[in-house]
Amino acid sequence: MDLSRAKTVLIITFLCLNIVLLYQIWADEAGDSSVLFSGEEKASQLEAALQQANLFLDKTLPRGGMRVAHLEVTPWQPDPAELIHMFWNALAEGEDTASRQQHILEIIKSNRKDPDSFLFGGYELILPGDGPLILRGVFTGLPPEQLRTAAQAFVEQTPFLNDFVYDYIISGDNLTVLYYRQEFAGFPLYAGYLQFRHEGAGTNDSRTSIYLYRLSPLGFAEQEREVIPPATALWRFLETYTGENGQATAIVEFSLGYYSGEYAAQLWEIAPVWRIRLNNGEVYYINAFTGYREG
Repeated sequence: MDLSRAKTVLIITFLCLNIVLLYQIWADEAGDSSVLFSGEEKASQLEAALQQANLFLDKTLPRGGMRVAHLEVTPWQPDPAELIHMFWNALAEGEDTASRQQHILEIIKSNRKDPDSFLFGGYELILPGDGPLILRGVFTGLPPEQLRTAAQAFVEQTPFLNDFVYDYIISGDNLTVLYYRQEFAGFPLYAGYLQFRHEGAGTNDSRTSIYLYRLSPLGFAEQEREVIPPATALWRFLETYTGENGQATAIVEFSLGYYSGEYAAQLWEIAPVWRIRLNNGEVYYINAFTGYREG
């Protein structure tokens, strides 16, 4: 090989190396640790990581490539008298009478010393400054297997819950928790939730407490961005997942929606997330823009 040809080969070699290194830097900055794998390699790497974490996918990953924007929300600020009126109508037998409405006004007036707690019809409504409202004492004596039917009837009879849909249910020793989630414009709004926490096994002292945290969505921001691929979100989840119970656990849900913590603010933006739910009741949220874990 002559000197000129050797120089040409050396130049081409260094050029190719620089291209590879630049691509590696670009991929790292893009935050996608799986981008350098081919389809088969990516699947193999994910499968190995799942096995190491003692996890398995109970469903296929959703399609990626969607472009979405942040969601702007404000806190829901209900009127206590309206809440009592609607809850009472949904729970109590009999017609909504003028005497009941008058009684509600008396309840509001009598609770001025303790404006966060209201007693009516054998129920207690608690309105904390931050966090979910709590309604205690409902569904007394109800068997756990009837909880979903009773909860769905309650949701359907309460007008301001018409944007909540059934999510999932978790059962344990003397405790069954039924989860609903808020929705907006076809997207799950995981930050808004409705929980029915039923304690007891259907005995006379068993009862349910309702926890409600509702948001008032204003709409989406103007700038849209493409969400990270589901496989990348799964990688990010596996980087922080500990799986301390040591048992094989299934990923039963992998879906795109919106989630944030509960803020004492008048307006904030919520980022899209990939929600990963396990069959042991654990739920994780991966920011669909940054790949960081939320919550």
